[in-house]
Amino acid sequence: LDFAGRHAAGHLVHAALVFPAMVATASAQPVPPEIAEGVALRLPERSEVYRDRHEIGALSHRIEYRAPDGTLIAEKTLDYRCSQSAPAFEQHDLRSGSRIGARWQDGAYLLLRDDETRALETGSSLVASSGFDRFVRANWETLAAGRRIDLDFALPARLQSLRLRIARIAAPEEIPGVALWLRIVPAQPLLRAFVDPIELAYDDGRHLALYRGLSNLAGADGKGLAVEIRYRRVPPDSLGEEREIATTAAVATEPASAAARTPAHLHCAEERS
Repeated sequence: LDFAGRHAAGHLVHAALVFPAMVATASAQPVPPEIAEGVALRLPERSEVYRDRHEIGALSHRIEYRAPDGTLIAEKTLDYRCSQSAPAFEQHDLRSGSRIGARWQDGAYLLLRDDETRALETGSSLVASSGFDRFVRANWETLAAGRRIDLDFALPARLQSLRLRIARIAAPEEIPGVALWLRIVPAQPLLRAFVDPIELAYDDGRHLALYRGLSNLAGADGKGLAVEIRYRRVPPDSLGEEREIATTAAVATEPASAAARTPAHLHCAEERS
């Protein structure tokens, strides 16, 4: 696995790790989206490189990435109507103009990289983007009991998937409220020398509290970033102030017409989870 593959693996796994979905039923009353944000610190020097803000609904998810000065540098939208673990999504880097993502079409899961596409085989072990977090919570008891799980993780940046293994580890440090530490590595032992492990900490409410590994965003120089991100949930009474601040912040040079779009998927063959 070359460096590009190594970066893509970490890049997309981080993109998958977010916050809990609010699963709705047909009879449920509409609920406001859940808001959470993280601060990404470059390792090892621990300087801030960006912040990510998540607006999460039952079947949709929007993420904004901002530089330390508040400039919007990337956006991501996700749609879970076809699958909880392999959503349709699009990530748009406003600095470079590049796009990656995936969509469901006629029952097939298509990976997207700018103008290129490739279909993946679908199955119960297919996981993509922020569906990883929902996959973790769906398998919480198994992981908490110490049993490992293998899965096929979609990598649109490489137009392929990578077999990964996730398992519980002993806590490498004490963080108040954290109930479960996990480590992600390639399932194939030979690849582990080329792909750095990713460590995750979940709190006792099954929310992601910490991510440590390669970021899903490249640095300003286009190279991979090793980061540590600690997440917090935003109280509902502070949302108005945060939205006012966001609307006055700068946006990277990509024209407004190229803003992140809601990812389209057509003709889900069946509900997948």
